[in-house]
Amino acid sequence: MEKMPHSIENRYLCQLREAIVSLLKDSLSTHQEKHLLTSAHALATNILRIKFSQSPSIKNHLGLNEHDLGYDCIAELFERDSKNQLIHFKTYFSNFDFNALLEKEILFHFRRLVSSAVNQNLMHVYRDFDPSLGKIIRNIKLSVTAHKAFLDIDRFDEACIAPIDITLNEHLQTIDQSALFDLLSSYVRGDEFVPELLSIYSRIIREQNDYSKIVPLLTVALVFRTLFIVKQRHAPITTEQSSNNFEVTEVIQKNILDVKTTILSHNHHGTTSSEIIEKYFQTIQNLFLSKINASDNSSDSLFKGLQQQIAHLDSIEYRKNHRTKIEYYYRLCREAIATELLERKNL
Repeated sequence: MEKMPHSIENRYLCQLREAIVSLLKDSLSTHQEKHLLTSAHALATNILRIKFSQSPSIKNHLGLNEHDLGYDCIAELFERDSKNQLIHFKTYFSNFDFNALLEKEILFHFRRLVSSAVNQNLMHVYRDFDPSLGKIIRNIKLSVTAHKAFLDIDRFDEACIAPIDITLNEHLQTIDQSALFDLLSSYVRGDEFVPELLSIYSRIIREQNDYSKIVPLLTVALVFRTLFIVKQRHAPITTEQSSNNFEVTEVIQKNILDVKTTILSHNHHGTTSSEIIEKYFQTIQNLFLSKINASDNSSDSLFKGLQQQIAHLDSIEYRKNHRTKIEYYYRLCREAIATELLERKNL
C-alpha cells in the first residue's frame, strides 16, 4: 500500500487495533468489519499488481483483474464459524499476547496473514485457469519431496525452493523470470521431464552469485513452462509438424499484434516513436517466424534483425537506444506465445 501521511497512518493503525480487539472480544461492529475488509482488499490488490507486473502476459491470458481477484484471494479470511465469528482472523491473532503488541506489529501480522492468503489462493487460481502450469507446479512439488535435493522455504509467505547444502545468499535480490530464463536457456533442450529440468536448474542456480539462491516456486514453474515451448530441439520437420506451422504462425502473429497494440494504446513506449515501435515488433515477428522454420539464430539476432529495419544501425546505437526496450517487448511476446501454445499442447 502507498505511504500514508503520518496523521492518516496513525489513525489507520488505531482503527486496525480497535477492530482486532473487538474481533477477539466477539464484539466486532459492521463498520469495523468493513475496515478490515477494505484494508485486506487494498493490500491484496497491491500484492497482485506487483506479481502481475512481473508476468503481464500471464494476467492478460488468464483474463485476471487485480481488483476482483483480490476479493477472491481474501474471501476465506472472512469466512464465519457457527458462532458467526471471523474464525481465521480470530485464530491467527489469538496466538499472540495482543495487548503487548505495538500498533506497527499488529499491522505486520495483518499484512502477513493477507499476503499468505494471496499466495496460497493464487496457486489455486493458476491451477484452475491454466491446467498445464498446474501440472508443472505439481510435478515440481513431487520431485522436491521425492528427491530431497531442495529445501522448501516459506519466504515472505510465498512458497520457495533452494538447493540443499549451499549458502543461500539471502541478502541478494531474488532472480526474476527473464533472468532465470536466460540462465537456463542454453542448457535446456525442451523435451526434458520436470525432474531433469530441476537438476539443470539446481546446478545453474548454485553456480551463479548475482542473485539469492532462494527462488519462488511459481517463478521456477513459469520459466519451465516457457522453456518447454521456446527451447524445443531443432529437428527435421515432419509432415505433421509442417501442417502445424500455419497454426503456430497464426498464434505468433496474433500475440505479437496484441502486445504491440497494448504498448501503443497505453503509451508504454515513452519517448520512442510509433514508427520505431513498429520496427521493433516487425523484428520480433521475423525472429519468431524464423524459429518455426528451424533457422539458426544467434544470441544477437534481435540486433541483426533490427539492422534490417533501421538503416546504418550499429552496435553502439543499438545498446544505447534500442536494446532494453526491444528485449523487453520480445520477452512479453515470448511469454504470451508460450502461454497459448502450451495451453493448446496441454502438457
